[in-house]
Amino acid sequence: MASHKNFQNKYIKDAKSDDIFIKPKEMTLSKQMDEDRKNRLIDWVTFYRRNIQYFVKHYLGIKLHLYQSIWIYLMATSDSFVAICSRAVGKSWLLAVFACSKAILYPKSEIVICSSTKEQAGIIVADKITSLMADSPNLSREISNITTNANKWQVDFHNGSIIKVVAARDSSRGRRSTFTIYEEFRLIDKSVVDSVIRPFSYIRQAEYLSLPEYENEDSLIEEPKEVFISSAYHKGLWWYDETKKNLKDMLAGKNSMVMCLDYSLSLLHRIKTSARIRQEKSKMDEITALEEYDNIPWGENANAYFRLSMFEKLRNIEKAFYPQTMIDYDPKKNPHDVVKKKEDGELRIISCDIASRGGSKNDLSVTSCFRLLPTRKGYMREVVYIESFSGENTISQAIRIKQLWKDFLADIIVLDVQNIGNSVYEQLGIVTKDTERGEEYPAMTVMQHDTIDQKEYDELIRHTTSLNALPIIYPISATAKLNSQIAVEMRDKLQRKLFSFLISDTDAETYLIKSNKEFANPQTDSDIRARIISPYVQTNFLINESINLEMTMVMGNVKLDIPTSTARKDRFSSVSYGNYFVSLLDKDLLQEEDNNSSDFDILIGLTQGF
Repeated sequence: MASHKNFQNKYIKDAKSDDIFIKPKEMTLSKQMDEDRKNRLIDWVTFYRRNIQYFVKHYLGIKLHLYQSIWIYLMATSDSFVAICSRAVGKSWLLAVFACSKAILYPKSEIVICSSTKEQAGIIVADKITSLMADSPNLSREISNITTNANKWQVDFHNGSIIKVVAARDSSRGRRSTFTIYEEFRLIDKSVVDSVIRPFSYIRQAEYLSLPEYENEDSLIEEPKEVFISSAYHKGLWWYDETKKNLKDMLAGKNSMVMCLDYSLSLLHRIKTSARIRQEKSKMDEITALEEYDNIPWGENANAYFRLSMFEKLRNIEKAFYPQTMIDYDPKKNPHDVVKKKEDGELRIISCDIASRGGSKNDLSVTSCFRLLPTRKGYMREVVYIESFSGENTISQAIRIKQLWKDFLADIIVLDVQNIGNSVYEQLGIVTKDTERGEEYPAMTVMQHDTIDQKEYDELIRHTTSLNALPIIYPISATAKLNSQIAVEMRDKLQRKLFSFLISDTDAETYLIKSNKEFANPQTDSDIRARIISPYVQTNFLINESINLEMTMVMGNVKLDIPTSTARKDRFSSVSYGNYFVSLLDKDLLQEEDNNSSDFDILIGLTQGF
């Protein structure tokens, strides 16, 4: 009796509350409704299903801009919908609004949000939907449970609908979906979409379908639908073909829609300022800015020497190398190395393209770090770090090269010695005092190698002032013939898959959130976070520079040119110089392998072609 009384008192107290989440709910059963009310309810549900943007405004109480109303309407009414939109137009937020509305209006819906990683799509559930619940009491009332952890992102509704996040990978087989949303679909593997994700689709199991009177009403069956959302990217990948297909279907009168929006919307609705956008674009290369803000996909022209497809499958390194900072500097061992110690037979090089015109838009000094791992095809080149800077004097550049040489435990320095590069070489040739670190670095000089012209070798030796300098510098004095060889070697090694690069900055964010506490901490200073993500962004710049180069033939030599005055090729030069030197090492490595081969190995090699 006491417990019953306590229940009564709590019920009476909660009934007087203004908080709808505490106040007891009253449910009207179907048998208690008169026919007129049932018909009105049917009319409103039908209206909202056909005009879902009004449901968002009326029931959820969420304000929408005109473009958002159009976007939501097209997603709801199209069998296949593609949106290619720039940054800062609220793609993820709008997907959260739409998914929740769809789940409420269509009981027993299974809405799947998939992306290249669970964490990327999980933002929609963990951040966007939880935020919407705080702003919309009716939405909160519809949701029975929400799960946000490293293994599961899911929203459960009282009406039996589910919103769940799935990683686009082979292990996700066997799921089901009445409505599939592809978040940043340009990053998803096309083979996974076709073989794993699309087979999820099935018809929503609405209750009325089991009633006898609807047994043969095929017109009432709801076909599963797809929504593809992404920012613009390079044309050479499947996302562009999928977008074109939807565009052609739309123009042919089929139930497919395409929507494309650029950064002007973020200015119109005061999401970002023009000054902020100019600042962000200034940190990007020309191609990235064109795609991310102007929403214009970039395509390789007929004269492109490198193709995006040459790089895409080679971006598989998660952990980047980092030089030491003064915050945690250790003179004995770099705590930010890629591995605890070098592998057997591993060599390391740093490759430097030198520039001196501070502030020039297309002239940077760039240093790239290679791990060289021996294989039967030659050295596997792992480019684990790229650094660029502008406007540094020759003394500062030489000190920085020596810092990287020590931190990376490099064996060889490949150095551009033309023009200002010769002055940097001279600075490397003296004992260097690093007042910032309290270190003293040895003098360095040119190495002996049969590919170095004797006259050039003697000249560089004369420019080395210190005695007992370390012979570890391989000089690059670019000529038309040498530049052609460098370009050919770079293309060859890419095609033979002897390169590995860091993953994209988008994938890196997911990896770093898991593996780097400093990056994962939202309180970490933005400059520190930028430094941590920088090697991945620099790799993006390298690839964009490479595929932007145009080829011409001049007197039998390959000549690579930048297409515009604002484009760059400094990162390409740094990496391609390093690759050229490694190609020379390949010959020695492969000759050594041949000498170590047994008679049986040689016989097998001779007979493989038969």
